[in-house]
Amino acid sequence: MFSVLLRKYHTWRLAINHRNLVIKNGTLLNAFYKSKTIFIHIPKTAGVSLVKAIYGDVTLSGHRSFYFNSIVLKTNKEKYFSFSFIRNPFDRLYSTYMFLSKGGMNNHDRLAFDNHLSKFKDFEDFVLNGLDRKIIYKIIHLIPQHQYLCDKKDRILVDFVGRFENLHKDVELLGKALGKEINLEHYNYNKKKHYKQSYSEAMIKKVNRIYKKDIDIFGYSFI
Repeated sequence: MFSVLLRKYHTWRLAINHRNLVIKNGTLLNAFYKSKTIFIHIPKTAGVSLVKAIYGDVTLSGHRSFYFNSIVLKTNKEKYFSFSFIRNPFDRLYSTYMFLSKGGMNNHDRLAFDNHLSKFKDFEDFVLNGLDRKIIYKIIHLIPQHQYLCDKKDRILVDFVGRFENLHKDVELLGKALGKEINLEHYNYNKKKHYKQSYSEAMIKKVNRIYKKDIDIFGYSFI
């Protein structure tokens, strides 16, 4: 319980410190403010492509939760349309490992791999011997998706939730909700084998336990 409260406090402090970006042209927070929309960018869910397609050439502000954005944008005073995309936790975990093992996008990604993942010989070794409830909060790409989108009672807070598995269809639905055409291009794309080929029964059991809330809340399974 203490760790949960501490994470929430740190998020609140970070949001307060970022309020100056809301009025700074060219920032993603400013784009949110002007459009009265909020995109919750969960790692490894085509978020970079979505940001560029919807908001244009803005400075990215990292992966922030609904709670963070509600504080920084003061959503209790103004109405915003919020949306996000989610991904099967088994696929997302595999995609994250492959992404970080190939260097990621920046120094933070490289450090995440060097400090936490490099000691494991491959994806299977990491899942069976490294994946636990502590490490998923040390690497931003591994944080459970419900932490971005839900309140303490596990209620989904955003207005629209698309699925990576139905990306183009759900982007079309999102475009209708936003009243604009969204032309999605691929950024940060890694070609890899299907995630199901990389899991053993023991790995499936482990991921089911670690990401149980994501699986239950969003209705995912390995199949």
